[in-house]
Amino acid sequence: MGNEITVLVADSSEERRREFGLALYQGGYEVINAVNGEEALRFTTGLHPTLVIVHTGLDGMDPLELCRRVTATGLDVPPMLILSEDVVEIPEDLEEGNLYSLRTSELDSSIFLHQVRLLLLARHLGGELSDSIDRLYGDLTRIAIGDLLRILLKFQITGHVQLTLGPETGLWFENGEIVNAHWGSGVRGRKAFNRIAGLRGGAFQLTLESGRDQRVIDLDLATLVSDAVEEKFQLDDVFERMPSLNSRIEVRMAGDFFNTEFTDVQRGILTAVRGAKNFADLIDLIPSTDLEVLEAVEAMQERGIIVFHEPEHRIHVVTDSTCDLHPTIVQRDAITVVPLSVLFGSKVFKDGVDLMPDDFYTMLRESEVFPSTSPPGKGEFLDTYRRLIGTGDIVSLHISSAQSLTFANAKEAAEEGQGEFAQLREEEGSMRAPVVRVVDTRVNSVGLGMLVRFANRMARKGLGVEEIGDRIESISSRFRFLFLVDTLEYLKKGGRIGGARAFMGTLLGIKPILAMEGGEVQPVDKARGGRRAQPKLIELLKEGISTDTPVFGVVAHASAPKWGARLTELVSDAFTIEELFEGEIGPIVGAHAGPGTVGCVLFVPDAEELELLRADS
Repeated sequence: MGNEITVLVADSSEERRREFGLALYQGGYEVINAVNGEEALRFTTGLHPTLVIVHTGLDGMDPLELCRRVTATGLDVPPMLILSEDVVEIPEDLEEGNLYSLRTSELDSSIFLHQVRLLLLARHLGGELSDSIDRLYGDLTRIAIGDLLRILLKFQITGHVQLTLGPETGLWFENGEIVNAHWGSGVRGRKAFNRIAGLRGGAFQLTLESGRDQRVIDLDLATLVSDAVEEKFQLDDVFERMPSLNSRIEVRMAGDFFNTEFTDVQRGILTAVRGAKNFADLIDLIPSTDLEVLEAVEAMQERGIIVFHEPEHRIHVVTDSTCDLHPTIVQRDAITVVPLSVLFGSKVFKDGVDLMPDDFYTMLRESEVFPSTSPPGKGEFLDTYRRLIGTGDIVSLHISSAQSLTFANAKEAAEEGQGEFAQLREEEGSMRAPVVRVVDTRVNSVGLGMLVRFANRMARKGLGVEEIGDRIESISSRFRFLFLVDTLEYLKKGGRIGGARAFMGTLLGIKPILAMEGGEVQPVDKARGGRRAQPKLIELLKEGISTDTPVFGVVAHASAPKWGARLTELVSDAFTIEELFEGEIGPIVGAHAGPGTVGCVLFVPDAEELELLRADS
């Protein structure tokens, strides 16, 4: 990593130049010193350093002036890290993403080198940094997980990568080497790493931390990744042969059970079965890798020692791709997602199938053609319902009917197929009349996603389709759904602006605060600048929600992980959170909201709903 990276230290203090220069040199960087402003300007424009570290005590030139004068030459301006005793406000005429600042009173020599590495890493990945330069916000749709791990090794990062799948899902690093992996509250080590290595999409936060987790993974990165990829391919085949993850498992001690020599993994399975709620829970309880567990279960199933029992009356949860749920959640909870289409001119993409969020936002920024979206046809819903109805009833939750024909097409399919559904149910040997409840949720994106997760939890707790549908309609009507858009231009182009037309033509720099009300976009308020807008959004949320009452919430962003993380922190600090989900706004809603959008949905449950909607304990 070292020699190709050059750092210019511009400071009139010989003591500070020596201190910073030594730390950087020990980190493997080539260091150039400048003792005054003119020298700093000459070296910056002539030697093209990778990074400029400049102190406000530099003789002859203010750091901001140095940036302006380099910009005036027409040359590429390297990232500049300004060191100052006081907070440095970045003026609007300078590019914020190219200037960073740290207060000298907050400098810690033990992590300074890591902060420099993180700054350079952010430039390399296209990620965004926290103001304190100890956290990087990125997205796995922009970089594959394997590539990210190799880069973290190259930059010798020590810290924690947290994934938005949950607060306890992530990876720990020491000098770029993986020392541990977490997946939820119970899965650790290589088992957790293999799951993470198979992810695609989702935001992450890389935080500089040291010594917080002991080493439990002792393999080199190449071996870890290779083993995880091989397991992923085999798991796909094994899962196709296995029953659903919410099946109950029974152990039968018959036949040659007592003469069987069980493996360590199989003995662990026999012990854990008693405490496992279902097949998915059993897999989590065994510390061996998922593939080792599944192969052991399959071998025991073939000998009749393990028997699976599907739920007696299963309820299938169906939704559309505007729910913006992460694929891992969709697979784990057995949710069926019917994709909408995105059209860029003559090119047609299936949302979440061959078009992922970051690819979409890149196309949205660069394309001269504004995309259009298309709902699934009646036939697509009919095919979905036919496939599922034989084994259970269906609750089908969809984007607001005021914004899409998706609900109308699903409703028509459900009504038209009733006779055929009854016949399919009879062919499966059941005389129970089939029920397909289609719900207009009056929301979209992660608001819909949260309702889908609620429906799935209620189904697992024994509620019927009609009661789930009624409760979902009641819950969605009490959502507080606010969001900020970077510009109203995309809503205007997409024809989804609704009552927000009142904000058209407002001054540059004004951030509109909008709401989903009655299934449509409505104006609520406005603030100047993104930093002021988020606290204002929190104030508006507090108007209708007590800060002492438990709430469910979800925060999402459209290709803006840093702003999404900031809003998550503000929401967590302001309210009593029962559960807070995080997500990314996908192509369908993102086509109308535009990149840079961030939003929050909060819901206050009553006492009965609180118990129904909680995750299984």
